[in-house]
Amino acid sequence: MGKRTTTTIILAGIMVLLVMCAAAALSFSGMIHAQKVEASQVWSQNFSQAQSMKIIDLTGDGQDDLFIQNQDSAAIYDANGNQTFSTSFQLPGVTTLGDVTGDNVDDILIFHPGLPNVEVISKGQVIASLSADLPGLPARIIVVQFASGPEIILGDASGHLMALSPDGQTLWQARLGSDEIRGLDDVKIDGQTNLVAVNRDGQLAVIDAQGYPLWNDNAGTLRRMRAYDLDGNGTSEVITGGEYGAFTIWNAADGSQLHNLSLGQAISELRAVELNGDPSSMEIVAGGKNGGVWGIDSTGKKLWSHSLSDKVTEIAGIDINGDGAEEAVVGDDSGQVAIFSGDGGRENLASHASGIMRIDAGKLGDKRMVAIADGNSVEIQRLTLNSLPGFQFTPLLVGLIVSAIIIVIAWVIATLPPKPELKVALEDKSRESLEAQRRMLKENIADVERLRQSGEMTADAYLARLKQLRSELAANETAFKQAGYPVKVETFQCPHCGGTLELGMDKCEYCGQVILT
Repeated sequence: MGKRTTTTIILAGIMVLLVMCAAAALSFSGMIHAQKVEASQVWSQNFSQAQSMKIIDLTGDGQDDLFIQNQDSAAIYDANGNQTFSTSFQLPGVTTLGDVTGDNVDDILIFHPGLPNVEVISKGQVIASLSADLPGLPARIIVVQFASGPEIILGDASGHLMALSPDGQTLWQARLGSDEIRGLDDVKIDGQTNLVAVNRDGQLAVIDAQGYPLWNDNAGTLRRMRAYDLDGNGTSEVITGGEYGAFTIWNAADGSQLHNLSLGQAISELRAVELNGDPSSMEIVAGGKNGGVWGIDSTGKKLWSHSLSDKVTEIAGIDINGDGAEEAVVGDDSGQVAIFSGDGGRENLASHASGIMRIDAGKLGDKRMVAIADGNSVEIQRLTLNSLPGFQFTPLLVGLIVSAIIIVIAWVIATLPPKPELKVALEDKSRESLEAQRRMLKENIADVERLRQSGEMTADAYLARLKQLRSELAANETAFKQAGYPVKVETFQCPHCGGTLELGMDKCEYCGQVILT
């Protein structure tokens, strides 16, 4: 086996090994998904510029409905897309859902300008119209279930907070800076419910049922605030997303910062999504103004990151295949909708003609659905996870094909005949050319002889080269004779027997000895 053949086989083996290792890694690491999410539209309704949307039971019949609201109207649709309730109000209005009647069914609360400016709607009926005399335009509203009972918390565009009882009594008032109230949420501290509030300037406070702040801090210019009990210990964490990319997790009990990292762009949305299927902790999916999407665990560690084409406007979690882990459905301002799994895998759904306003997931009828509201309408889609048989092992098949091609190429290279030995071509038949060739061959013979005598050439190499040169010299003399030119045959004496031989012979025709000189 020649050196070239051995080298070719070794290189081909290394390349085949690398290709098959890469194919196996793609097949068995989960990087290549053997399933594909498909969305089918169930129904859609015209509804423009949604600001709030929730799949929830608002009638008490045990069947979830779809609630949706924009700046001056709200509506309820049943599982089949039939509108069962609608109302309009003075803009700009904000809404929330919460149980203020104590019947374990969430009510609709609307906060809008003018007096009375708080409406309570229970099971499709307006049951209370309350007045809250705040100086600024409506910004936020929430129902907080304190240990002492439910309170309706209002926030306006000038930093004012007010708490109303279900019958409209003012319970307390407070001021959180002078900028717009940006977020209201409820938090648990050792299992007891409190209120967390934040304004656009970043003034952040946890407030008890009497309106007293338990602590306050400044989180910098804010875009989003959410509160979740991420580790299930009975005390919530407050998550804030800043104008300049700051992502911070705060301890709701004392205001200490548990985790802080920068995401590099303004944070436009934050939602809890059960990415890993472990109910003992929660994960956060964050969206950025420039389209960034990040999965972050309860310790503030980035799990994965992706990017959409425009500002992330909404995030929702849905368990598509019932394995206990949720997928994150993310929409952006260009109308793109993508689904991200716990390991960071991504699939795109059909894009919308206008920006995504709101997304929510829940059970409508007997199926889990996802509701997607763009700038013009709301659409209910059923998501299914379809298996693609054998797709996971496609990289292995591709690896085998590539390996076979490498082996074929290596075999062709290894079996190519050796390069033919370069010989003097006696094409020019002129006497001058033949004489020049004869002189060159004699000079080469003399050079070889000098190399042998000086020890610079081995005996085997000397014999092989001398045999080649004598063969070429014989061919030269033959060419002389064929051309009809006289040629003087040069002779030398055999060193063994003294016989006279023609120059160019390498074996004595008298004694049979190999001639080296």
